[in-house]
Amino acid sequence: MEITLELLQKKILIVDDAPSIRSLTKAILREAGFTHVFDAQDGNEALALMKKVKINVVICDWNMPGMTGLELYNAVKLDPKMPTPPWIMLTSSSEGNKVKEAIQAGITSYIIKPYKPDNLLKQVIGKISAS
Repeated sequence: MEITLELLQKKILIVDDAPSIRSLTKAILREAGFTHVFDAQDGNEALALMKKVKINVVICDWNMPGMTGLELYNAVKLDPKMPTPPWIMLTSSSEGNKVKEAIQAGITSYIIKPYKPDNLLKQVIGKISAS
């Protein structure tokens, strides 16, 4: 899968409370050539980072302690000083209600864990290219 140099310069944020998922996702993106990959262990850390760095796409876990991925998305969306980047929700739940809730909130991508690296890359590239 060929990715342009311009796309590889985009900033990606991974938000997940599981260190193994953050490491795996970061490794997949770095192996594909992305150089600006950030990670946060929870919603509060992600919000603080997003206030400092213009993120181009967020890959976020749904179920996290303190603040869910959907709550983080809504917090970013409600902050007029912060642009809302394309959002990819990661979850181990394939409940139809959750998918519906995410779509109603404005989240257009949903990946069920465990995911295939190719699927993740296609989603990330698609989101960055479209934004």
